Amino acid sequence: MNVVTRFAPSPTWYLHIWSLRTVLYNYLFAKKNNGKFLLRIEDTDRTRLVEGSVDNMLAVLASVWLIPDEWPNNPWDKWPYYQSERLDIYKKYIDQLIKDDKAYYCFCSSERLDELRTEQKELGLPTKYDKKCRYLSEEEIKEKLNSWIPYTVRLKVPENKEVIVEDLIKWKIKVNTKDIDEQVLLKSDGFPTYHLANIVDDHLMWVTHVIRWDEWTPSAPKHVLLYQAFWWEVPTFAHIPLLLWNDKKKLSKRTWDVAVENYLEKWYLTESLINYISLLWWNPKTTEEFFTMNELIERFELTNVHKAWAVFDVDRLDFFNSHYLKTLDLNYLFDKLKTYLSRYDKEFYDKILKFDDSYNLKIFDELKTRIKHFSEFKSYTNFFYNESNIAPTDLIVNQKMKIDSIDTATNGLKLALSILEDKITDYSSIDDIKVDFVEKIKEAEMKNWQVLWPVRCALSWEQFSPWALELIYILWVKESINRINKTLESIS
Repeated sequence: MNVVTRFAPSPTWYLHIWSLRTVLYNYLFAKKNNGKFLLRIEDTDRTRLVEGSVDNMLAVLASVWLIPDEWPNNPWDKWPYYQSERLDIYKKYIDQLIKDDKAYYCFCSSERLDELRTEQKELGLPTKYDKKCRYLSEEEIKEKLNSWIPYTVRLKVPENKEVIVEDLIKWKIKVNTKDIDEQVLLKSDGFPTYHLANIVDDHLMWVTHVIRWDEWTPSAPKHVLLYQAFWWEVPTFAHIPLLLWNDKKKLSKRTWDVAVENYLEKWYLTESLINYISLLWWNPKTTEEFFTMNELIERFELTNVHKAWAVFDVDRLDFFNSHYLKTLDLNYLFDKLKTYLSRYDKEFYDKILKFDDSYNLKIFDELKTRIKHFSEFKSYTNFFYNESNIAPTDLIVNQKMKIDSIDTATNGLKLALSILEDKITDYSSIDDIKVDFVEKIKEAEMKNWQVLWPVRCALSWEQFSPWALELIYILWVKESINRINKTLESIS
């Protein structure tokens, strides 16, 4: 079997986190089986379309390396990938269903259907169509059509039949047709509903595996009935469990942050986002947690996907992101950082380009173990990229560091200054700085913190920053001397 999977979103907004999960599983399963992954657009609900959402979705998928084998507006354009461009195809199959007595015209007005639903709710009954138009005679149908009465087309559900849905995750779903609503297949505006269009498209595009989220499980029996009505082979289904927040509430467009693009704008690495999302439902049958994309493709099995819902935890995502910031190649990460800055913070990007890459790399190498994602980089680098400032006295005087007076701080700064002024060239490593400072501090019969704390304050002017030796290594000797002198002048 040539495996073909698909992702078929509506162009109604941004790409959601739960949609990213669906794309990822479709992509991994297709690649694992040397198959193809398709993207098509289900734009039949014309009232909900958002301009630019398809281009945005394709850009986001490219950013997270999930590039389809076929997609809308691709160079070879094998077939229309927008459902709105396939209306003639759907009409052909609707006509076939009516001809074969598998579907029927429904002339009920929206007012009547609203009244029917209200009455059923008041009586505590399931809200289903009452089949009023199913039994119209041919003469009645012809008369209504000739009178241009608006109509929809509904699925004619067989009476008292058991429908079985084979599911790779849920195993087997059994439903009696008495519990299946006679779904609208063609709307009054001539556009198909999802139920018809996705069946026809999946069949014509040779989709073998339908991997989608759990909310489509109740619709699966209707879809099986449609496949059977056309005498088509039913694809293999896999319905993935829901994704919840920490408070066990379902992810929603209205609850916190669900757009993948928002996580990219917060500068999460693709590696961490894909790795974390993959493990929310899938069990790799190992204690390992960190996987490359190739490793995920090699190990992924739909049968190892959990049946229960999973919790999306941002703290857990931060953990994965921190891991990749610490372990990936420095130059690769710095190129990523520059890409993110150029896209999301052009002003800061232009600022760092004024400095040598060697300087920027030293800063990034020091900070990448301290930050959880790239968005924190800017807030940690104020003292590296701005003009030197003066540390406040109440910051320099610190009882915990055994600096109980300005005099103690001044002595520490003067000792550091003498060490640096004796240095002819810059230090080649932090260890070299440590050797110099520890030796001279010991000779002066001072405590390490009595020197290193005021130096740290003089170089960064902030309460939180890298330590003094790291700052000297990054700023170089000349700039360190300049900042220490400024602080000494200010406190004298």
